[in-house]
Amino acid sequence: MSGPGSHLTAQVASVLWVGETAAVFSGITPEGARLRVVAGGRGFEPAIGDVYRMEGDWRDSERHGPQFHAPADRFHRLAPWGRLVVPWLQRIPGLGPDRARRIVRAFPGRLDRLFDGQVPLERLAEVIDPGRPNLAAQVAAAVAMEWRDLKGEYATIHWLEERGVENVAVARKVARLLGPEAVEVLRTNPYVLAGVLPWTQVDALGMAVLGGDGADPSAGARRIVGAIDVVLQAAVSRGDTAVRKGDFHEHVAARLGLEPTEELHARIVRVGLANGAMVDGGDRWRSPGCAIMEEEILSRFRGMSSGAERGGLAVPTGSDLRRVLAMVENRGRPLHPEQREAVLAAVSRPVGCLTGGAGTGKTTTCRALVDLWEALGGEVQMAALSGKAALRLSEGTGRVGPGAKQAVTVHRLLLGLRKRSEGKVHWGGLKGQGGAGAEELPILTAGTLLVIDEASMVDLGQMHQIVDAMPAGARLLMVGDPFQLAPVGFGLVFHRLAAQPAVTSHLETVHRQEDASGIPHVSRQVRSRREPDLPAYRPGRSGVSFLEAEDGGIGDAVERVVGDLRGRADGTGAPMVVSAVNRRAGRPDGTVQDLNRRLHAAHRDARAAAGMPVEVAMGYFGNAFCVGDPVTFRRNDYELGLRNGSLGRVLAVDPEGGRVTCAFDGREFVFADRDLVDLALAHAIICHRAQGSQARAVVVAVLEAPNVESTWIYTAMTRAEDTVVFVGCRDGLARMLARVPAHDARVVGCDFDLSR
Repeated sequence: MSGPGSHLTAQVASVLWVGETAAVFSGITPEGARLRVVAGGRGFEPAIGDVYRMEGDWRDSERHGPQFHAPADRFHRLAPWGRLVVPWLQRIPGLGPDRARRIVRAFPGRLDRLFDGQVPLERLAEVIDPGRPNLAAQVAAAVAMEWRDLKGEYATIHWLEERGVENVAVARKVARLLGPEAVEVLRTNPYVLAGVLPWTQVDALGMAVLGGDGADPSAGARRIVGAIDVVLQAAVSRGDTAVRKGDFHEHVAARLGLEPTEELHARIVRVGLANGAMVDGGDRWRSPGCAIMEEEILSRFRGMSSGAERGGLAVPTGSDLRRVLAMVENRGRPLHPEQREAVLAAVSRPVGCLTGGAGTGKTTTCRALVDLWEALGGEVQMAALSGKAALRLSEGTGRVGPGAKQAVTVHRLLLGLRKRSEGKVHWGGLKGQGGAGAEELPILTAGTLLVIDEASMVDLGQMHQIVDAMPAGARLLMVGDPFQLAPVGFGLVFHRLAAQPAVTSHLETVHRQEDASGIPHVSRQVRSRREPDLPAYRPGRSGVSFLEAEDGGIGDAVERVVGDLRGRADGTGAPMVVSAVNRRAGRPDGTVQDLNRRLHAAHRDARAAAGMPVEVAMGYFGNAFCVGDPVTFRRNDYELGLRNGSLGRVLAVDPEGGRVTCAFDGREFVFADRDLVDLALAHAIICHRAQGSQARAVVVAVLEAPNVESTWIYTAMTRAEDTVVFVGCRDGLARMLARVPAHDARVVGCDFDLSR
């Protein structure tokens, strides 16, 4: 067996797993030997039949034995030959093993000529299936296209390598994006790579290629457009959809390495507009893709709110509507006057928002509203960004139990609607559905009220998909707290709409978190960015308190507080632990990774002390799972109905088989082998994963991080129903509260003003 730096050639026999940061496949060498290959890195998606030359090393796995490990940028795809040709051919749709073998027998040693078009496709079709000429012609064309794509990838990789771009994974991505004509496109304009490669690398390539004829490309149109693309993409990656004009011109000039003169300013504007690289937004330049989505959403909302788009359900007005609501209240819970007026206003709006701080009864108001809508003859579909929030929304609105139309995640809603458009009616056949295969897919009609909870975290792209999926006449209600976390992705929709009284009902009276706990009072101070005067923590204290801990001692202090809370006689149980930093190599103290390691060990010790089993199943990235461990899912899986951030708990482990059984939102899932890479401990989580969840007690690790400001603090503490403990430095908390809230700092291209 070869050692480090080994070269190996193998064909993909079966793809075992593909994730965001790695892929695993079973391969076969040209000599017929079988092996297991682990590819590390993003963007690598092996396909059955692909042949690769790899550079890596052999490593022993306790579970799988010897495995060949190689980084994704050390995989070079090769043309198949010999015994590798048939497996490569049979992966093409319509070309199974028999037809693949016919081709190899008919054209031995002539595959290059065959696939390059030197053999007529009619002749190839005759060989594939002489009895079915029409189908055979389609398959023959698919074979030729597959070979053309493969050769285009080779040419792209070779062209880029000759010019200093040696990352094969990037080259493959470029080939996929630009197709077989990639090299010709790159010769004409290398700056199309501005969104794929770092600017310094793109610019060096562009200057070399475009300057080859002796011209000076430094202020050329293609280079300027490339620099504009990079500046706007950087803004979108920060969550913005636009850049203020004064900043924009300086940023573009800096990318170009040129003085920001008035002449250059004018040229940037002229070239950018002429090439559609930016959209004028008054005092800012908008990203074209984001501007399209913003304007389409705005146009739809204006049509709905103005009455130009007729609703699918006639809503009574005045005393008639109040009479129906009174009947709804008699059957359920009576409303506070503020909530009642919010329901009456919201049900009358084709598009609107329901807002309120922690404990103001948004869910109670939602229940009355959806009950009222159904009493009027309409249909309701509810969704939330996280599975936990969707479950809480179902419970809070009484949509639980057999036959109930429960809330779903936004991802699951969109997946279901897409399957509806394909003619499907039920979820049946999807992995992870268990016995729920007969469950109907979600549907939106002209009479549907679509309720989106935790709407502050829905980004522009998600909102665009939601609005696009709504048929004419359907209504939309966005529910949330605009002072909670801004979306992880780009854009702001809910925050801008919630600031408009004409489309928003705002709740102020607190009904949850009794004022005796102090949580509502402190949360209002945090909303106004005032530093609260918090008492020192002591075991047994409810409400909001602070435990001073020096840098390096935060993890120990958090562990102590968690132990105190678990042992409380009032049944508080395991608290939610929130930190701002996932991992930090030089200073791990208090990070999510550090706290999970500590709290997992404490959990196992507690089980052992109680005489309970403590078997552990090993996962990836240092994760080890024991029964009772809280866990999180780390990617979006539309088929499973799980998203990046879904929270669950371990029900059972099989150390020998490497299997972990977990419950997520009331459904059981078994993770084994490659699936375990998507599972991580969740004794401690980042704040975005906590949004939509509640716990009796919350422990907040106060770590200095640029993403921590007042909305982060507010969101973390309002997850608690009874107790909040901040752990860290008080001065650090004061600095965080002084920062501009994330949603106020975000620069967007549309205010979604529905008054015009």
